[in-house]
Amino acid sequence: MASPAPELPDTTEAEPFAEAAESAAPRRRWFGPGLRAALVIIVGAALALTAAAYFYKDDPKAAKAGDCVHSAGPDDDPDVTIVDCSAGDADLKVLKVIHGSNEKQCDTEPGLVATYTEKRTSSTVILCLGEIAPPKLPGNV
Repeated sequence: MASPAPELPDTTEAEPFAEAAESAAPRRRWFGPGLRAALVIIVGAALALTAAAYFYKDDPKAAKAGDCVHSAGPDDDPDVTIVDCSAGDADLKVLKVIHGSNEKQCDTEPGLVATYTEKRTSSTVILCLGEIAPPKLPGNV
């Protein structure tokens, strides 16, 4: 004769209690709507600053003394960009940068050969430019 099948525990009653216990536990919110908005703004600002730095790195307004520039276009409307001093297209070296409109401040710079003025709506930048010194070779003084 066959033995009767073992009786399995009834789990149908335990499930509603498990659901009730899960729903009663408070859910932790790591990011509320205010924090999410702040993170989106911070990440967006960081991306915008990175893009601006990348696209304006060759802009004459970013020039410093010692940088070299390449001038393309006619003398009355040149297109000046910052380039590496060892690049073949480097034309002149920045001797001094003036944030303002007093071009006469360049007159005191030794080796001055040209000035470049860039006017924007709210500011003016003047680059005092000189010749690029030829590289010193060993044995030359």
